[in-house]
Amino acid sequence: MCQNHVSKIYLSTHESTLHQHLLIKMVLILFVILLCLFICYLFTFPRYTEEDDLTTLKKYQTINQNLLSVMTFNIRHDIHERDPNNNFTKRVFRLVETVEKWKPSVLSVQEPFADQIRLWHCHLPKYYRYVGYQPMDTEDGCEDSLSKMDFRVAILYNTQILTLLEQDYIWLSKCPRIVGSKDWNSHGVRTLNIARFKLKNLENSPRILVFNTHLDVRNEQARQEQAKVIRSTIKQWQEKYPKDLVFLCGDFNTIPKQTTHQILTSSQFLYDTWTTCQTSPSTCISHSFSSSFHGWLGSIVNTYGFQFIQIILYTFRGLGVDLPYETSLRKSVIIDIAKQIWKVRRNICLSDMISLWRSHRIHVDWILYQHAMDGSSHLQPKFIAVGDIRSRNYSSDHFPIIALFQITPILP
Repeated sequence: MCQNHVSKIYLSTHESTLHQHLLIKMVLILFVILLCLFICYLFTFPRYTEEDDLTTLKKYQTINQNLLSVMTFNIRHDIHERDPNNNFTKRVFRLVETVEKWKPSVLSVQEPFADQIRLWHCHLPKYYRYVGYQPMDTEDGCEDSLSKMDFRVAILYNTQILTLLEQDYIWLSKCPRIVGSKDWNSHGVRTLNIARFKLKNLENSPRILVFNTHLDVRNEQARQEQAKVIRSTIKQWQEKYPKDLVFLCGDFNTIPKQTTHQILTSSQFLYDTWTTCQTSPSTCISHSFSSSFHGWLGSIVNTYGFQFIQIILYTFRGLGVDLPYETSLRKSVIIDIAKQIWKVRRNICLSDMISLWRSHRIHVDWILYQHAMDGSSHLQPKFIAVGDIRSRNYSSDHFPIIALFQITPILP
């Protein structure tokens, strides 16, 4: 009888243990399912489709009456891409379509070789001209340039709206007038293209200074020093032309609120169009698409999951961590990255990362502006958005940023 009692206790205990194990398994399975659903949610939402982009375009076209439109666009240099559909010979016609849809008055582009600009320009509406290191001497603008690097930060402009008055070109180094110069361990040669325009359709309108640049992709110190050269150069032009309005466009390879951005916007030296627009929603239209660089991934970069990844990567880059672009990382490279992160660990600010998350501003492409230095005219942003958002058949590995401005003369 004792044996039967012991057996019953054993069986009861065994059944209880089995039930516990089964319950644990069910909880684990449920956890895995919920985790998978959560990850799927993070990389699915918020959705942004080509239909949403069309809605944004219609808003832009509705208010684009007597306003100055400015676009900045890294159009990607011409190399052999892994996906042949991303080769420039395919993309050039999509780029033409982008310009024809948005019709920017000023278009600052980054990365193109001279051959790309010539090919693209010859398919654009005839009223567009371009400015690079080598001046244009011909009516069609399809002349031979001296170097394929002459238009890496080209400025295109609509001749129906603007007349070119003056142009300049410098190298972002300790000696800006030395062709091809670079400093501060910059990975590549970086330049600043400068063009001065007058508006054709406004009497006694202020002149417009447009600066276009592309900062270093690898070195944070180089980006900061290059930004200082840009700031001092803009200041020189403002002192020379105090009545002129100023635009600085480009691919800055860093995101707002980081040091490079602060160098250019501190003490209200320049205003960030997106920031101004978001603080005045009643007078300026914007949206919350988070990224301008998508790396051939398309609109998925706007999802919460990709926003989180980008915030981490750009936080490390902003602290000076050199993150390689190779997809296959060697063990030595991984160890070097880990050492760099360990060195800057105390400078990682969680509150700044959360602030970036909330702002939806992971744009490396910016449009900054400033009113006339003497107070004679004022720029009022009316619209800013990431445009040309596609899920396939991309025009570049970046999306363009486009803004609309109202120019208001200030009466004495």
